[in-house]
Amino acid sequence: MLINILCLSGGRLAETESQKRLMVFLAEKNQSVVGIGTVGFNIVDIPWDRRSFHEDKAFMLRVIEGAKNKLGWETLGYSPNEEYAEEFLGAFKKLIYRMTADDIIDASLDEWLSEADENDPVKCGFPKCAVHDTYLSVHGCQVCTD
Repeated sequence: MLINILCLSGGRLAETESQKRLMVFLAEKNQSVVGIGTVGFNIVDIPWDRRSFHEDKAFMLRVIEGAKNKLGWETLGYSPNEEYAEEFLGAFKKLIYRMTADDIIDASLDEWLSEADENDPVKCGFPKCAVHDTYLSVHGCQVCTD
């Protein structure tokens, strides 16, 4: 649920290439496709770009606020548990807020991009789901496949 509502919000808010990359990274964390318990990540593993970190961090905080404000929820076929959403989003916000440029693992972005093949959405203009307006990952739409 957390990734779904972040993807819904971010799909509507992302403007720059680095912001779109962040949303594709999150969309890849699809338990329904990869398997429950196998899609966790550390905040420092996110493919942050040091050159745009401050703008991207502010973007991620806006994505969290958008999710709290139910941005895009009208496209869901269910109603997320608002209490859980608030709790999870609050915890995620704290982690993002504490992230600094000094925490960036420079190799994360390059490694993530090098693992993407030529048909990966991150290399194909960042296509979006026509139903949910979320950025697609190699697994398709995070929300459709959940």
